[in-house]
Amino acid sequence: MKPAAFPNSQRSVIWVGRGSTSIPPPPEYWKHLASEMQGPQLQQLQEQSDLRLTEFSPDSLLPPKDVAADLLGRLEADGWLARVERHTCPGCNQELSEEEIAASVCPHCGVVYSESGGISTETVWVRHLAPTRSVDWVIAIHGMNTSGTWQEEFSWTISTTWGRSVPVAAYKYGIVIAGVILAWRRDRLVRDLRNKLVTLRDQARAHGFEGNPDVIAHSFGTWLFGHLLQGETKRAPVDQLKFGRIILAGCVLRPDFDWKYLKDANLIEDVLNHYGTADTVVPFAHLTIWDSGPSGRRGFDSDQVLNVRASGFGHGDLFSISKRAITGATYLVNSYQRYWRPFLTLPSEELSSLPDRRNPQTSWHQLPWPLRGTIFPFIALPLVAATIAFLLATIGQFLWEWRTVVVKIAGGGVLGGILLVVLIAIVSAWRMLCAKWRA
Repeated sequence: MKPAAFPNSQRSVIWVGRGSTSIPPPPEYWKHLASEMQGPQLQQLQEQSDLRLTEFSPDSLLPPKDVAADLLGRLEADGWLARVERHTCPGCNQELSEEEIAASVCPHCGVVYSESGGISTETVWVRHLAPTRSVDWVIAIHGMNTSGTWQEEFSWTISTTWGRSVPVAAYKYGIVIAGVILAWRRDRLVRDLRNKLVTLRDQARAHGFEGNPDVIAHSFGTWLFGHLLQGETKRAPVDQLKFGRIILAGCVLRPDFDWKYLKDANLIEDVLNHYGTADTVVPFAHLTIWDSGPSGRRGFDSDQVLNVRASGFGHGDLFSISKRAITGATYLVNSYQRYWRPFLTLPSEELSSLPDRRNPQTSWHQLPWPLRGTIFPFIALPLVAATIAFLLATIGQFLWEWRTVVVKIAGGGVLGGILLVVLIAIVSAWRMLCAKWRA
């Protein structure tokens, strides 16, 4: 990225005079421009820019023409557009180069310029945007205490808004509660995830999807995926799993997680961390899960991640299909349309223009060693065992007080069982005798 073209979105300086013809102006720039310039041409130009048009002219905007020209000139002065004088032949309307203009005859149609009204000149403003990124296929990984119902809705949203088939593989590892504090269980879940992803990769390639999959993960699914990536760095390049862009929500990875190392190893492309400021689950991860942290509440410290802030959002709100945004869309659809889809499709040069980016103001520091999900399992498991033992003892004491009744019920059950067996034997013998007599 070019520092001059991509200033930090948190800075108070609006992108005025610091634009680039290789990216569209961000929303902040248009807001600033609206405070200085009025008229319908501004909104129209923003709409054309958002559609990724690469050429603009006063004739393409509402009149008066001089106002439209001034507006385009303003974007030129701020660095977002470049002015180009375009010359065309009066006979064939072919665009002419400087060398062709110097001649008196059009090399394309043979018309003499002076005899046909002269060369036509038009002023246009242009920019050179990179092509949008193509999404091949996507993997969705849910959190620990859920069956991942949002995965189905996410798959439907992608399939109905993309305009083409984009397969979404929903990986489900079931509901995990106590397993997150057990090292062997976490390792097993990571291995299972890798085995499944290898299978999905092979199946995708067999069906013609050769690209690396993009990934969206939630909660404990982010921990599993992050540690799977760390394991891939220890494998030979030919055996490594590689991925495209990564979307994290409710993330429980450490805020100082080394994403740069994974990028340098060519295991991933770009990372978006969509964090909720009202997430009450994520802060406890560091206490209970080894090598975890509250990145889903505050963001990552790394400049390798696009931290997007969701003010007032809880742990699963970004995937909600019942809560609705101001636009009327569900939270999940709003998250996808406003943030996730642009992140998946925009060229890398334009990712810094995503709205609501907010990085942590201070660096994250770990809790003291005993509180980092290290000794917690050794405290929690005996506590759970003691609780179960206490419940069994309490229930046992209650049953002992009612032992006479329980013994009678049990005795009646045994006696009833014996009588049932005897009855079945008598009936079976009787049927056999009857069969012999009929024979």
